[in-house]
Amino acid sequence: SHTVPARAWVDTRLALWALLGVTDLVDRFHTLYEHTALHYPGLARWMTDHPMKVLLHTAAWHKLVRTVRWIRDHRAQQVYLREIDVPGVDTKFIETHKAILAELLDHALPENRIDAGAPKNDLAARYGFRTKPIYIRLRYLGASPLPFSELTVRAQELADWPPGVRTVFVLENEITYLSLPPVPDAIAILGSGYAAALLRHLPWLDDVDLCYWGDIDTHGFAILDQVRGRFPHTTSLLMDRATLLAHKSHWSQEKTQARDGLTNLTPEEAHLYQDLRTGTYRPHLRLEQERIAITTVREALTRHRG
Repeated sequence: SHTVPARAWVDTRLALWALLGVTDLVDRFHTLYEHTALHYPGLARWMTDHPMKVLLHTAAWHKLVRTVRWIRDHRAQQVYLREIDVPGVDTKFIETHKAILAELLDHALPENRIDAGAPKNDLAARYGFRTKPIYIRLRYLGASPLPFSELTVRAQELADWPPGVRTVFVLENEITYLSLPPVPDAIAILGSGYAAALLRHLPWLDDVDLCYWGDIDTHGFAILDQVRGRFPHTTSLLMDRATLLAHKSHWSQEKTQARDGLTNLTPEEAHLYQDLRTGTYRPHLRLEQERIAITTVREALTRHRG
């Protein structure tokens, strides 16, 4: 018979680490821990709770600590991530290490410096850095009160109603936006697929005739639905069944369809949207703005003005 040991006794931690073959790892962790505890004790507790995460970032650890300390010591609202001034740290470093930085910042910063509703991978939004401005591109369709017929401006600087504007057309397609014929007292805004996100910055749209024109496909109606969710008085232009059927030779295919469940469409729009979803005429059918005859566009604008 053989005697099988029920337990092993190791006298010291050093012996245990040697037995497990992790002496080098432990030494490395202790070196990082002691340096951090000396220069930034606020992270020491986190390190003891997450030693393996620390070891995964051994090569970058000191830069990570200095970055967190810089952010803690500088109120970030007035700077971009690009402006973090730590030797060896640039936007590439921050992007590469944003997951571990988010964990460290969540631990190191006071609650009022953290937007818990923002995702951890969006460091700028979560920790109060400046974000890239939102720009709005517009052109006057009538006489411009400015020496420019077209402008691209920061959304926050377009918070006031442009003088003399009574009608606003929002389009997704650039060449269609550029080729719109003259319309008195009107401007066109280029949405570029983000119309709903852009327009919410312009509260004065509540007080103008707002008209959205997108592709006749499920995504076009989804954007219209979002715009009308914020501006219920929005009308649509050339997004109807008659326009679709009159341009059959210009039909194309939508690669992926938008989600179902739109709630801000008129009955006619909703019926056409469902026909697009179910493939009544053709699976994944779409009619792009730029394929609609320019004479049809001019006639639609004339009707709209009338």
